[in-house]
Amino acid sequence: MLQGIAGRVALVTGAARPRSIGRATALRLAAEGAKVACLDIARPYEDFPDHGVASQDDLLGLVDELRAAGSEALALQADVTDEDAVRDAVERATAELGPVSLVANVAGGSGAGFGAAPLLTVPAEEFRRVVDVNLTGTFLVARVCAERMVEQGEGGRIVNVSSQAGKLGWPLLGAYSSAKAGVVLLTQVMAKEWGPSGITVNAVCPGTVDTDLLNPGRFFEALMDSAEPGGMAGWLEREVPLGRLQEPHEVASAIAFLCSDDAAYITGEALNVSGGQTMA
Repeated sequence: MLQGIAGRVALVTGAARPRSIGRATALRLAAEGAKVACLDIARPYEDFPDHGVASQDDLLGLVDELRAAGSEALALQADVTDEDAVRDAVERATAELGPVSLVANVAGGSGAGFGAAPLLTVPAEEFRRVVDVNLTGTFLVARVCAERMVEQGEGGRIVNVSSQAGKLGWPLLGAYSSAKAGVVLLTQVMAKEWGPSGITVNAVCPGTVDTDLLNPGRFFEALMDSAEPGGMAGWLEREVPLGRLQEPHEVASAIAFLCSDDAAYITGEALNVSGGQTMA
């Protein structure tokens, strides 16, 4: 077991989507003994058909699963780009579970219909939407939680999810790459500003993760099949030293470590969790 997680309240955003980093993180933190507030936009699939948004049933199902395993858990439906909704969600988590001292900022998105297009053709409103969800949403959740951590005077842990696309620009993902690069620098600023209050802030940078976004017909697989010899399998063989897709639980393990006391002196870092996909 990791030290310093059991009994603490963790807020995980983007928690509900099946086969996702957020869901894996909620499950891992609960397994480590945390009380988990599961936050997700939880909209009907037809509202967001192309980037794997979770439904309300997914969110409630996750909470039921956590409770059945003996964990304290709470479902919070909120849009991370809506500051008032985020504040309301954190207040409810505090009232029902206790003060939030661990934050996993996982909510984000990319893919067809969500800013995935050449920069010469991506609509400006799509570019803004990708930045809003991935970067502004990360900022709002972290700030609301950090305000409370400062008031509580006991510090805390915040882990933001960036991407390998935030360290190396990917064609057709200009908006997403820009937003995720912003998350890395935002993490550094947060770490410097909030460190004196005992708050550590780090980022994880996953590689190509085997989530619903990689299902047939989804953006990434379509990209690989059309642009890479041998499709996804050929690309993995050439670009990922470990030669396989990454599993969501492998990212969740890194997030849990950075939430633990074992990482108490680590802050401002952007940790590659990518099978060697990018080593910058």
